[in-house]
Amino acid sequence: MSLLSGVGAAGGRGLNDATMDALRMAVDGLAVRQEAITTNISNVETPNYLARTVSFEDSLRSAVADGDPTQAGISVGRSVAATRSNGNNVNIDFELLAASENVLAQRLVVQALNSKYAVLRTAITGA
Repeated sequence: MSLLSGVGAAGGRGLNDATMDALRMAVDGLAVRQEAITTNISNVETPNYLARTVSFEDSLRSAVADGDPTQAGISVGRSVAATRSNGNNVNIDFELLAASENVLAQRLVVQALNSKYAVLRTAITGA
């Protein structure tokens, strides 16, 4: 639950809006993905380890279209990619690229949240 949840009187939403909810859900999904990537990289040589995958974008897109981004779900699964002779299917090149992409996405979402908070700050302080 956010610190801003329930603050204010407008429909019980307080200072939250659908955009902020969507951005927070994106931050959550990206954090889970970063954890999965880190786990995959640390298990690159573990026999029979299957890489974890995280998906949330389609669920978030659908939840936003339905008007309630907080209903988006984060799915964690196992990769179905081919395995090496030790039964492990972590592709270090893919994981390193995914980590870089994920960090860039996290930065973008945090910048968007910061912009929303700046607008609120300006509206509150008038400056």
